[in-house]
Order: sequence, then structure tokens, then C-alpha cells
Amino acid sequence: MIGQIFKRSPLLFTGLVGLMAIATASCTAIPTARENGGQSTVATVMVADWQEAQLLHTLPGHSNSRLIDVRSMTISADGSSLISVGMSGSEPNEEGSYDGEVRIWNLELGELTSTIPGLFDEMSVVTVGADRQTLVVGDRSYNIQLWNLETGDKLQTLPNIGYLTELLILSQDGKTLITANPDDQTVQVWDVESQQVKRSFNAAHEAIVIEGSDRSVEVPGRLSRIALSDDDGKTLATTGLDKIIKLWNLETGELILTFPTDHEYPIHALTFSPDGETLVSGSSDNTVKLWSQEGELLHTLTGHSATVLSLQYSPNGEVLATSDLDSTVKLWNPTTGELIQTLAEEPVREGGTSTSLTFSPNGEILAGVNYDGTIKVWQVSH
Repeated sequence: MIGQIFKRSPLLFTGLVGLMAIATASCTAIPTARENGGQSTVATVMVADWQEAQLLHTLPGHSNSRLIDVRSMTISADGSSLISVGMSGSEPNEEGSYDGEVRIWNLELGELTSTIPGLFDEMSVVTVGADRQTLVVGDRSYNIQLWNLETGDKLQTLPNIGYLTELLILSQDGKTLITANPDDQTVQVWDVESQQVKRSFNAAHEAIVIEGSDRSVEVPGRLSRIALSDDDGKTLATTGLDKIIKLWNLETGELILTFPTDHEYPIHALTFSPDGETLVSGSSDNTVKLWSQEGELLHTLTGHSATVLSLQYSPNGEVLATSDLDSTVKLWNPTTGELIQTLAEEPVREGGTSTSLTFSPNGEILAGVNYDGTIKVWQVSH
């Protein structure tokens, strides 16, 4: 039993996968930006008008020597490019990838157009901010660096926060950075411009006891995932090995709500719906659960055969994309809980699994990072 639970634990996947759910970005069906009075058209995908998704491109990874070598990705604001951030290493591989290389891909042609090399080192953790153009890097010296993905320029450095963590969220306006220490469960809310902590609190998730055939083992409380509500940027969700979800007011640091989930194993993926009304959890028990902000269970989505690794809403909330460890990308109607389509279903060691997903803002394009390091780009609506 002990071996089973540790095999499914997010702690192990954190070391292996090293990926976070990435911010959504802008793209159209072919993909070129459509304009309406200077504003890009967004969120056009509707479940009622669904057509079968089509694979547009399979983009090569940054290296042929590492598993899941794409650390993060997003799509440019004008919808023309996909931006991928590669694994780092001390030597360029035969395909020319250097430490922390950023690659810019033409989405219409599926071709590499440019690169930005050397933004971070091998021990860094990275994610793309909700503004779709800022790379957030936590380095081995415990600094947080912010880089402009369009220019390759460093924007800001928050010196020595005291820990290395993949729990990093940059707000949509780029003014607030949230960091969390998985071990002591401290959550810090930073003002980016002043480099000062505006607020700090402890998530205080509980220790768990694992029952074995001959003895019990107590595992200390640990923070495993955080998610920020995009509708107002004021509500943070946290979860730990205890499978409990907590909602926090970021302006005051006060606890809003605590509710236990009925997941059998710990939660490995967590996200809010675009309107902030629904929270979604994906677990090592292979299920996805949708919750109201009052902690009421709305739907349990079943059909995955392994740990759910990534959750992404289309920007209008009409479609929920999920992916798991073994092979599968699924699209769901989050209102009804019904399965719309399965996009990928291949053995993991043949590179079928999508470990990270991102929608374009109009919901028509979905990209996923595969276990073989490639990126698959689907047109999911027309």
C-alpha cells in the first residue's frame, strides 16, 4: 500500500515533470489574429457548435536526449506564434538547444522562426505569466527573475526568496507574483515593482498517515498545488497531500473556506474556471472533479487511466481540456460533465502523453507538450 501511494504521489511527479499549467494566449483558426475595432476576437469556441478536432502540427522538442524537455509554453498575443521554453543543460545538443532556450514557432506553418538562448540555468523552474509574454524563472540561488519573451530582456529580479519552488503565479497585470514554499507551506504575495512581500500566510495543510502491512508512516504536511482565480485575481486555492482544498483572500490573507475532497489520492492539478465560479481538481486517482466556490461537488469526470497532470479551460469556459500521465487528452463540457472528444490515446513511452496544455483565447487552438518532448497543436473548433 505504501509503495502504491508514493508511486501516485504528486511529490514524485513534481520532480519528474517539472511543469505547471501555463497561461492561455491568443490565436485564431489558421492561426492569424482577427481584429474588431483594434481588439482581438476571443472565446469563440462553443460546445453547441463543436466539430471534430484536427491535428495541425507536431513541433519537435528542444532536445532529443531528455524526457519532457519543454518546460513551459504559451501563444503570442497576436496569435501568430507559439512560444516554448526548453530544458537547460551544460552543452548544446545536436539540434542546437542551449541552456534555457526560448523558441518561437510560426503556428500557421509549423516552423521555427527564431530563438532566445540562455535565459536560465539547469536547476531553474519556469512558467509563463498570465500576460502571455513574461517568463518567470526561479533559479538555484533562490532568486525570481522576470524576462520579456518578446525581447529577451530581463525585467526584474526578486533576490533570494529563500527556497526553490515550482509554485509560482504571475498575475494578469504583471504587478503581483505569488510564490509558495511546498515544505513549510508559506505563501507569499509580492509586489513586483517594489520587490517587497505585501502579504504572507501559512496554508497549513495536514500531515497524512499511510497505512502499511507492517507499520504506519506519517508524511508531513506539504503544499502541492496553488491556483489563482483570473476573474478578480483575489482568490487563491491551495491543496496538499491531505487532499483538502482551501480558498484564501489574497488581499487580507484570510481563509475563506476549507473543504475536504473525496479524491482517493492527492491532487496533482488545480485550476479555476475563467469566471472564477468553479474550481477543478485533477488527482492521482485518475479523476477530475469540479467544485463550486462553496465547496459543493458539481461533477466527477471519469475516463482517464492514470494521474491527471494538466487542466485547461477554454477562455470562455465552454470547454475543459484534461491530460493524464499515461496517454490521454480529453475535452469535456464542464457544464454537463459530458465528454466531447478524446484527442490522444497512445502508450506513454511512445510519446503520446500531453503533460501540459494551453488554449488560445478564442478557444480554437489547443497545444499540448508530449512526453517525447514534442508539441502537438490541434484545431479544436472552427
